[in-house]
Amino acid sequence: MIALKTELNFTGESQDESDFPGTDYDVTESPGLLSGNAFIEPTIDDLYQDDWGYVFSSYAPIRDNQGVPSDSIIGIDVDVTQYLNNVFATLIPFTAFIVALFILLGLLTFFLLRIWGSRVDLLKDLDRQKDELISIVSHQLATPVTSVKWYLEMLLDGDSGELNEEQKKQLMTMQGVTEDLVDLVGMILDVSRIQLGRMKVDRGPLDLGTFFTEVLAVIEPKATMKKQQFIKNIPGKLPVASLDKRLMRMTLENLLSNAVKYTPEGGKVELNVTLTDHTLRYEVKDTGCGIPKEDQEKIFGKLFRATNVRNTEGNGLGLFAAKGAAEAQGGKVWFESESGKGTTFTVEVPLEEVKEQE
Repeated sequence: MIALKTELNFTGESQDESDFPGTDYDVTESPGLLSGNAFIEPTIDDLYQDDWGYVFSSYAPIRDNQGVPSDSIIGIDVDVTQYLNNVFATLIPFTAFIVALFILLGLLTFFLLRIWGSRVDLLKDLDRQKDELISIVSHQLATPVTSVKWYLEMLLDGDSGELNEEQKKQLMTMQGVTEDLVDLVGMILDVSRIQLGRMKVDRGPLDLGTFFTEVLAVIEPKATMKKQQFIKNIPGKLPVASLDKRLMRMTLENLLSNAVKYTPEGGKVELNVTLTDHTLRYEVKDTGCGIPKEDQEKIFGKLFRATNVRNTEGNGLGLFAAKGAAEAQGGKVWFESESGKGTTFTVEVPLEEVKEQE
């Protein structure tokens, strides 16, 4: 092998170095020679490093006049140290720039998250204050509205003297409006309590048979007015359980009222009640408008109303309150629905201190 640069050889051993270009040196350990490929076709060894730098070695067989390879080869070493140094000299600043850029982006992201987090905390605090205000206002409204309701009942009972038919009719209209207002104020107050996590559970002995009878006495006439078929499957013998009657009624009445409201005239509403493993389970089924698929994830949200019932009167609080009331007693509510075909809401409430009726 011929040295083209006096500072390099294949092995990098200083005792093998030549003082001048053109001096022979040992290349017998070259991979291209050891494999024999250099005697057959042009061959390039992998880049290697010795004590003086990086070198590429290449070889080609020497052929006779007929083109047949002989036992001799010609080779050349190419020093690429400076080239690699130039590459690394460019790459290192570029790499440093990229690392610095990522660090900068990381810091920027950190500060943006801090700012966003503070804004989120502020919004949560404002939302909490809003719920507090609604709760206070609702509580303050409840007392005078209830008083108006009581005075109307006293007037209708004749406590202030006899009334003619026209006066009774007017007072009954006022009484109906006042009862709706009482229900609305109560609903808003309950929604605020659920939102703030302050829903009080007042358990007491509740005769489930009597409970369902009382609720149905309020709902069935509404279904009759719309000429709906109202089906009820309730066991003849239900236990007395330790439950909050007000919360139980909030869940059942809201679900049944919605079923009647969103089922067209001549449709069907069904209530199925079962008792298994100390758990009360009931289903409210209807053949109404159903809940569009795109609205189903949001249907229990406060003030949310499905897109296909926006023209029907409602406040968007019923399902939120129904679910919150059930969950406050350790229960759960879920549903299945298909737009245009109807909805089935299912409620499960665990029963405590259950005892059978005698």
